[in-house]
Amino acid sequence: MLNLMIVDDEPIIIKGLTNIVKKSNTPCKEIVTASDGHDALEKMEAFKPDLLITDIEMAEMNGLELIREAQERQLCKRFIILTGYEETVYLREAIRRKVIDYLLKPINKAEFLGLLSDVCLEIVREHSAARPKTALAEVGPVLPEDKRGQMSRNIRNVVEYIDLHYMQDLSLDMISEHVELHPNYISSLFKKETGLTFIHYLHLCRIKKAKRLMLESDEFSFQEISEEVGYENVRHFFSVFKKYTGVTPGEFREGCRQSLPMTH
Repeated sequence: MLNLMIVDDEPIIIKGLTNIVKKSNTPCKEIVTASDGHDALEKMEAFKPDLLITDIEMAEMNGLELIREAQERQLCKRFIILTGYEETVYLREAIRRKVIDYLLKPINKAEFLGLLSDVCLEIVREHSAARPKTALAEVGPVLPEDKRGQMSRNIRNVVEYIDLHYMQDLSLDMISEHVELHPNYISSLFKKETGLTFIHYLHLCRIKKAKRLMLESDEFSFQEISEEVGYENVRHFFSVFKKYTGVTPGEFREGCRQSLPMTH
């Protein structure tokens, strides 16, 4: 999902562009509009647009001044100018500011959507490349086989029990009954031999299964995945997933989609 800002002092232009973008198949799902440069800068502080489309001739602050301010404050990296003025001085300044394109009003809808799609694709690829790699790593075992081979029989039994029952409301007391050892002893030995606490290992097992479900199908809702792996509260699932992977479940799923090979 990308953030788009449209700046123009003509309400009809803003309405027209917004409708075109919303009705088209682009990743620009969040759109914020502004009627002048000062209004735009104020909104950009919180909105952080991935792309800014702006008119040039506006009261108080023109579009080129807006772009300069936005670049200096690092509020946005990509800009498209949409204007009714084809003046050399404007074109030169736009080039100096490394504007993506300079479109003249009235816009050609097909040309505009083609440009927007190209820019969005570039932004999505950039976001994907910057996404933490750990989130999209191969979903392998929580503990490697060589690590398991070094564990005592008691802790191997604990690990195997968690691997099979991670979707349940597990506790050390439940596991202690299974292996017939005191919970405190299990906790201490588990940390010593695996390097992880019991709850840490349990979360990793659940996250591993959640990743597999997301890789297997887009049809599972996050509520369904949450319940399937042992979290009754989907907000808790989101919190734990983000803590241990660095990304949200939604970002992980989107990354998986983008990493799939193109088919024709």
